[in-house]
Amino acid sequence: MATARAAADRQTVSLILNHLSDMKYKDRRQGGPDQPVEFLEFRPTLVPAILVNRLWADEGTSILWKRYPHLPALRNMPHGRRQWYSNKVERLFLLSPSIHSGEDLAYLENLDWPCLKSLELEADWQRHKGSLQGMLHENLEHLELSSPQSGNSTYIGGTLLPSLLTSCKNLQRIHLSPDTIDPRDPVHNQVLSELLDASPNVKDICIMNANIFGKDLLFARLSQRHGLEALEIDLDPSLQLLPFFRRHQPPSTLFPSLRRLHVMCYPEIALALPTHLFHLEELSMDIARLPDELAQETDVSVLTDLLLGFVACPQLQFLKINIGQLANDFPSVKSLPTVDGDALVTFAAACPRLSDVTLLASEPAAIDASMISAAQFEQFCQRLPHLTQLSLKLHPGTTMALEECAMQSLGAHCLKLKFLRLKVALQLPGLLASTAAPVAHRSNTNSDDAVFFAHESPYGPKDGDYVEIKAFAIQPSTPVQPLFPHLEHLALARPQTVLSIAADTYSVSSVSQSGSVADPWIEGELVRCWAHAVLSHFPRLEILEAWSDWTGHDNDSLNYFLPLREPLASTWEFLSGIEQDLWDEGPEDTLDDLERLKDDLEDMKFDDRGSGDWERASLVNEYPEEQDYAEGGCIHTFDDEPEDMITPVDNRREWFALTESRLAAATQATDADLAHSNDLMKPAEHVIPQTLSEEK
Repeated sequence: MATARAAADRQTVSLILNHLSDMKYKDRRQGGPDQPVEFLEFRPTLVPAILVNRLWADEGTSILWKRYPHLPALRNMPHGRRQWYSNKVERLFLLSPSIHSGEDLAYLENLDWPCLKSLELEADWQRHKGSLQGMLHENLEHLELSSPQSGNSTYIGGTLLPSLLTSCKNLQRIHLSPDTIDPRDPVHNQVLSELLDASPNVKDICIMNANIFGKDLLFARLSQRHGLEALEIDLDPSLQLLPFFRRHQPPSTLFPSLRRLHVMCYPEIALALPTHLFHLEELSMDIARLPDELAQETDVSVLTDLLLGFVACPQLQFLKINIGQLANDFPSVKSLPTVDGDALVTFAAACPRLSDVTLLASEPAAIDASMISAAQFEQFCQRLPHLTQLSLKLHPGTTMALEECAMQSLGAHCLKLKFLRLKVALQLPGLLASTAAPVAHRSNTNSDDAVFFAHESPYGPKDGDYVEIKAFAIQPSTPVQPLFPHLEHLALARPQTVLSIAADTYSVSSVSQSGSVADPWIEGELVRCWAHAVLSHFPRLEILEAWSDWTGHDNDSLNYFLPLREPLASTWEFLSGIEQDLWDEGPEDTLDDLERLKDDLEDMKFDDRGSGDWERASLVNEYPEEQDYAEGGCIHTFDDEPEDMITPVDNRREWFALTESRLAAATQATDADLAHSNDLMKPAEHVIPQTLSEEK
């Protein structure tokens, strides 16, 4: 009774279906042996719920049209029905049909959209104005133009934008994409500034890469706008804003309410900004110059200087800095920006609320981390207990001090980490050593808890090749507490091991196969050691990423999705620098095999009704018992099998082939070997494959 009452209550049904709509799960797919593995996100469908009854249909339809409306479905409906659906829409992305398709948006005319809050238009306003006018009303809060608009800058600045802002009196966010305005005819900054002054409710402005003339002047005007909370803008390639910032010495009155800022600017402008961003919570900086300009002496330390400047931003929670091209030859493979360890510690101490930190340098460069010691990185982690995402694009050749301790420091102090990209050739087996005492002996077992050892072998690497020489075994009886219980994405530089012995000249990418010929036992123990560390300390890992390699020369990135499903295979692929491969074609049938199977089946004289059971095996969800054949008929088809059930497989072909080979071996044996040949006729024992290639 309670269940029936709950299923008939509108509020309860709405809560259930909203929760179901918010659910999602991820899975990996591979379209073919020559296709990459994809990591896809799925959401459950509400269609079965809509078919329950009228109440569930009404609530389910409302959720679907509120979030994911399918406008083409309205085309063949009567006007009243179209209006019934448009009343439910809250968020809408509208893509206009191609001019050559012969279709239009006439079916949207004379419709009201009373609940619409967010509208993203990838349509030409001048062409479809009559169909889109009803979507503009005083309740609209978010408006984005993301497609090229016909008409010159006079039309856009004098007609289009005024009509949009005037109709949406409570508009809070406006976004002009890079394609909205023709770059050959940009809109003047004064026009946009006056329009924004007439719309005081707008507090989120995104004009990144939009074609507006004089963005420095617009930025100066917006810096004094009250109520502005978020801004995305690319400044002019100049230094003309420096005198403006110098006139406003701390305590600054600029940006009184700004909380989020994404800016593209010169490094000198970036260094002058932090003292005016006391209230800022999220900051993203893309720092670059025109590539034909000369490098400055301070460019090498620009990242260090920026981190020290953020002492003036105590409310900072999100930081992303990308060092782009500052000159023709900087940054480059041979000339890297540096970061100082003391600056990292000072920055972390001044911004204790940080939860997301990203420091990057444009390809093919990285950040020189030779000035960061293990103790400084430990202090950096210790001061950021709320960190959930960390991405540091360091050059692996400059991170020797961090290879052994970085993961221990993060695991000890940053317990909330979910996303970690650290371009360091880390040795994950060291995590096991920190939780169990090493034992210097070689194990003769193939246990997954055993780790690899350096081993002299005639098949091992030659002089001059790299050999991993840590030798220890982990006691399996001691439970291990995961250091990263919430981590879902882990990226690190692929380390140098016996599976990735480098040639004298580095000339291959990370997608190439390793050419080393090492002792299989060493390789197996190496893989098991790494897999054990991954399983023990990353229980929620969804993506393992090889972010370049230990040399720093290879910029390819390889992703291994859901590595915990096949830890040995995924680990072997990761260490070998091979792309993830889930495709299993199986052995191909030869003509002889098919003919032999056909003859064997004819000899067994299956009748038509009995042999059909194998063809219908995918339809049964339980195995029949002997009484099912009591009347001499065939078994009945049961309900469809559940998705997670394994369908029975007909392996008689393998049994026949094995039996035939044993009979041939027994016939050719001599009398002296008859005793031994009799053993060949015994049933074969099931052997669990131990090598990684068999598992894969």
